[in-house]
Amino acid sequence: MKVKEPTMSDNNTPSLAWEEGAGWLVFSGSVDTLSDVRAQALNRMIPEGDIVYIGVDEDSAEELIEDMGELGAPTGFMVNVLVEDDQSIMDQVSAAALIVIPAEIDPRDMQAVLSGVGLEAIKIAYQLGAVVLIEGRSTTIFGKVYAVDDIGYDGFDWVRDALILPDVVAVAESDLARDALGAEAVDVAIGIGAGSALVLGRGGVIEAWGEKQVSVLFSGRRIDK
Repeated sequence: MKVKEPTMSDNNTPSLAWEEGAGWLVFSGSVDTLSDVRAQALNRMIPEGDIVYIGVDEDSAEELIEDMGELGAPTGFMVNVLVEDDQSIMDQVSAAALIVIPAEIDPRDMQAVLSGVGLEAIKIAYQLGAVVLIEGRSTTIFGKVYAVDDIGYDGFDWVRDALILPDVVAVAESDLARDALGAEAVDVAIGIGAGSALVLGRGGVIEAWGEKQVSVLFSGRRIDK
């Protein structure tokens, strides 16, 4: 997997490293219907491009599409990565301008259905300039490791050597973050509050959207973005 190499800022503070691409990775905490994070993702996407919703639940997808429509989104469509064939998934997802991965199912199940062609198609779209909006607990699988019911699992490692914790405002106060860093399972822990998003872009660009409650713990040091 191709990732950005770790770099040092002017004050010798280590910075994040993530999967390279021409698009944007948007890691969001829990969202409400008229989410500012979703609105900003829409504004950042390539004009007139397709919006693809990744999921396995038709009813949840319909609600999400309606919510996005309230924000001015053009009509998108769901790609059910559980039942559609590989070629269909690749053709539809890789050409998207905005990909939304909601928190509709258990992270372990989401990781299982994305593994393989789904993740590869998302990667291609992102490399071509797509915005990839990942919400709530689905964000966790894009770190190096994540935990469900106190059991650890390997993630996709799109954010290199990271533990991503949605709906955590102060990551330095998280026992899970401190334990993971102390055990050297990860090099960085990221907390993303509800209504907030960590946004990673080409050239090392790091932004915070929405409520901007994003905190990062690197080797025992807390850095707010």
